[in-house]
Amino acid sequence: MSRINIVSEQVIQYHAQLQAEINLPALEELTEHKLKFMLERIYLFETRCSLKKIKYSDKQCVAFRGRIADLMLLMDNFDLQDAIANRDNVIEPVDSVA
Repeated sequence: MSRINIVSEQVIQYHAQLQAEINLPALEELTEHKLKFMLERIYLFETRCSLKKIKYSDKQCVAFRGRIADLMLLMDNFDLQDAIANRDNVIEPVDSVA
């Protein structure tokens, strides 16, 4: 199963868990426009809860936002997880200044 399918399923699962709490609209399809809208809605919800000192599922909201961002990158053909795993960790020597 490809990463985009896995992340899409995770976004759908988080949406189902948080739909009532955040008042998210039904999720017919995962388009870039819909994902941006959900990110904005989640951010506004979290801000309002923080300002009014209302308890909410903060860890789930953060994870949901992360999955949405990951999916948006995957839709743009960029796999951040793969880029991090395969980055070059060579530390170049610093020229000493005498």
